[in-house]
Amino acid sequence: MKKNKFIIIFTFSIVLFLVSFSLGYELMGHKWKPRNSDLVRNKDKISNEKEIEIIKEENKISPNTFIEVRTHFKKCDHLITELEVANEEIVNMTRDEYQQYLKTNHPNLRLISFSNTKIIVWGERNHLCKEHYIIGEENGYIAIFKIDDRGQKVLENVFKEYPISLLIDIDQTKIKSGIVVDSEEELSDILQNFIS
Repeated sequence: MKKNKFIIIFTFSIVLFLVSFSLGYELMGHKWKPRNSDLVRNKDKISNEKEIEIIKEENKISPNTFIEVRTHFKKCDHLITELEVANEEIVNMTRDEYQQYLKTNHPNLRLISFSNTKIIVWGERNHLCKEHYIIGEENGYIAIFKIDDRGQKVLENVFKEYPISLLIDIDQTKIKSGIVVDSEEELSDILQNFIS
């Protein structure tokens, strides 16, 4: 008895499912198919409208664009990265315009990446970076030199109470040729050796 009820309910459910599925398919299928007359009308409508111009927005430099300048100093093998905001001169330039600007104004730099939020530029220099000091000689005295943007020595301090003639010959030769120092700590350590 239970088995017969189950078979009857199961068969009725399958038949109901198939009937509802086919009825729904038929009803929805007619709504989804566009009629040929609708297609022709839509084509005419599109061809009568003005041509739509697709405008591709170019990447341009904005006042908020960051410019990252990476400079490799070959003599000390340091990579210095400086970050700045775009100045008024280059705002609204496209990639091509900015590349031309670099060729004209900064021929030692080349463009690595360009977007309206960040620009990366690469350059190489054949001298020491500004992070170095040189212990050398100025008018016969021990002196400290810094390195400027062009790699030139700039006099920072002269120790007039310490002439190099008081040093042994090896130290005098080292100071005359210049001792390159990488940090202020190293500078003070080496100076203590010569001055004390």
